[in-house]
Amino acid sequence: MQAKTAQAEKKAAADKKAAAEKKAAAEKKALADKKALAEKKAQAEKKSQAREKVNSPTQVNSQQKRDSRTELLTVSVSLNTGKIVSIASIGILASAILVSAMVFIAG
Repeated sequence: MQAKTAQAEKKAAADKKAAAEKKAAAEKKALADKKALAEKKAQAEKKSQAREKVNSPTQVNSQQKRDSRTELLTVSVSLNTGKIVSIASIGILASAILVSAMVFIAG
């Protein structure tokens, strides 16, 4: 009977040890995942900062050039479609009258 209890105690101790090892492995994995995630975030942040650093000087230079440029001539084009349509309709009407007059004269 003592052999059975000793065996049960050994089995319980082995189970506890296995559970502790599983828990430790899970904690290590979680810690490694956190580290990997933190590294990825840091790399992404470095890349974004590098892009900002690359973009910002050129933007500043182009804005400075645009501001320092002197304006010599300004051209403004505007279309008044109402005037264009009225002129075109008068031209079409005049051509129709002239064509009809030519038909009567020639006929």
